[in-house]
Amino acid sequence: MRNFFKLALCLMLLSSAAFAELTQNQRVKTALNILDTFGQDNEKLAEKNRKINLKDVKGIVIIPDLVKSGFIISGHNGSGIFVAKNDDNEWSSPIFVDFRGGGIGAQAGYQSSDLIILFKSSRSYDGLVNGKGTLDISVDAAIMGVGEKAAAMTDLPEISAFGVSKSKERGIFFGVSLNASNLVINMQDTNDYYERMYAIEDIYNNSPKDSRYTKKLKEIINKYFESEK
Repeated sequence: MRNFFKLALCLMLLSSAAFAELTQNQRVKTALNILDTFGQDNEKLAEKNRKINLKDVKGIVIIPDLVKSGFIISGHNGSGIFVAKNDDNEWSSPIFVDFRGGGIGAQAGYQSSDLIILFKSSRSYDGLVNGKGTLDISVDAAIMGVGEKAAAMTDLPEISAFGVSKSKERGIFFGVSLNASNLVINMQDTNDYYERMYAIEDIYNNSPKDSRYTKKLKEIINKYFESEK
């Protein structure tokens, strides 16, 4: 009987680990699809001279299905991935992060959209990779929309954020405000994805072997963020 319970416990642990890995794989797959949509939409703006210059981007956060709710005082939360250029000028393997925050303003209702945060320098995301594992963001995006109300700005500010519309129409993304927002590394999700424990510095410097999802993610990043060199 004791051996039966031991076997059952082992099977439960293996099943839990397999489910966790599947969940994180799906998150990376979703994130790379969001980034691909963003890149395609941005390419279409070239004809209107409103294409955003992505060549200087050093770090990217992708948060699928960011939920925002509240009246006057609002909150938002979601989970996603962070990638950045390391000291070798290569894009890192993904690091899993949680995104939390709140704001005060004339805003009401409930919405869910995909969020992309772009960092123009390593200095702007240093708090995530220097051992603290957290980053406070209190900045408003300088680009306020794409389409009829699009700003003519093509150079990104130090930190900028964009929502990707879930509309069936293509070519729609919009600047969003980040007030009192916080990024925190999720070590459990990160360990689940790599099926072992790595130091953040090791992931940042590409110690883990690239999985097919990591390879596809880097392929998308190189397609849109390196093509203008």
